[in-house]
Amino acid sequence: MYKMRTPQDIINRKEANYRYYQLPENQEKKRAYQKKYDSCLRGPDVRSTVEILELHEEWAIENGYRDKKYLREKK
Repeated sequence: MYKMRTPQDIINRKEANYRYYQLPENQEKKRAYQKKYDSCLRGPDVRSTVEILELHEEWAIENGYRDKKYLREKK
């Protein structure tokens, strides 16, 4: 069951994201990813979709979003 986020949860997440992107290394990581992502948008639609998905998957794996403990198990 999904728990609704409270207004305080939203504020905490916003502040955490703000602090995270204040660090120079995280700003560079975000810029590099965005540059790769934007370069894919200029190509043909079919090709860019595949490249965007590959870049997104690469990013998700690097940042731990594809760990099994974070994925919802189907029952």
